[in-house]
Amino acid sequence: MSLFIAILDDEPADRKQSERLLSRERDVRIKNNEVIYFDTYGSKDALLPYCSKYDLFLIDISHSTQDGMMAAVDLTEHGAKGRMVLASSRIDYKAKYGAHEDFIFIEKPLYQKHFSELIDIAYKHKEKQAPRIELRGEKDTIYVEPDEIIYLRAQKYYTIVALTGDRTFHLSESLQQIGHFLDRRMFLDLDAKTTINLKHVISRNGNSFKMSDNAVLKFNIFNKSRIKKAWELYIVTIIPPSSA
Repeated sequence: MSLFIAILDDEPADRKQSERLLSRERDVRIKNNEVIYFDTYGSKDALLPYCSKYDLFLIDISHSTQDGMMAAVDLTEHGAKGRMVLASSRIDYKAKYGAHEDFIFIEKPLYQKHFSELIDIAYKHKEKQAPRIELRGEKDTIYVEPDEIIYLRAQKYYTIVALTGDRTFHLSESLQQIGHFLDRRMFLDLDAKTTINLKHVISRNGNSFKMSDNAVLKFNIFNKSRIKKAWELYIVTIIPPSSA
């Protein structure tokens, strides 16, 4: 299993130390077919566009008005799903903000044993997560859980992906290419240009669905029989009886 790690630290010497220790741990783990990738960032803004990619975040920001905890919360609100580790140097995050089960608190300096323990934790966390779908844009790549996708609509040269949290992404791949990675119990093609996530349907009215972002997506009357059957099957087999 592959693991993606982000080091977010505004102290260059500490970033270098983390890189060295992670490189050693990576070399040890590869013998057990555990593949580790890591990237380093000096600011939250540089990391933010790619935060959904990572399974583990090692964070310490102490030279900015927004400290490491604030950065961690912001990353989480923008779709980061990995385990968050606050490494204290100038700022004692645990003392300042209190203990919280969503965050791991450690103190610098960091040693090899810290990275070994944190990677074990990250692997266990990843095993519990839903498989993520890779969305490749012209410049960026993001990783999302299927539940985050509301619908997809093909355009001339790209595919618009509507995501939870009032987000959108321009996908370089065609709707047909990405369609191979979608669970067809949950995702339904309205036509050749539109695919919806049935989990995000608020209501169906005639030849249209209202989605959780308030978009109303219409479908052709000639597809109504097929779409109605798929919707009814979803209600019966997927939605719990109390919710139907």
